Amino acid sequence: MSRRWALSLWTVVALYPQVVGAEPPVPDGTWLVADRVAFDIFPCSNALCGKITWLRNPALRTPEMCGRTIIWGLTSDGASQWGGGWFFDPESRATYNVSARVDTVDRISARIYRGIPLFGHTEILTRISSHSLPGWCEPSR
Repeated sequence: MSRRWALSLWTVVALYPQVVGAEPPVPDGTWLVADRVAFDIFPCSNALCGKITWLRNPALRTPEMCGRTIIWGLTSDGASQWGGGWFFDPESRATYNVSARVDTVDRISARIYRGIPLFGHTEILTRISSHSLPGWCEPSR
């Protein structure tokens, strides 16, 4: 057995538990959906959740909506896949199923649907800087 091969095998064996048991990176930060709502992602109860931080429609920037949970229950399906979650649309006030895939550090593809993903639509979420849009929701006091 060559030394190089032995070293490679040892490296794989040593790192295998860390790779297999590693938690997927949480796509934290502030995310914009369709230029109409922004939210902060945060971990909650072994899942991902999100709270509203900005709404395009000033009439919706109420204490009820600002800070409201918009995404909840997303659980890891792999290194960059999340599923089993829910999405609340503040404009229609409807709740949908959601699954998501982290495409890059600044882009998430979210599938929003009712019941069957095939009949839903995909929204692209883009990472933005906090307070970068006019009319940011103010935290409730």
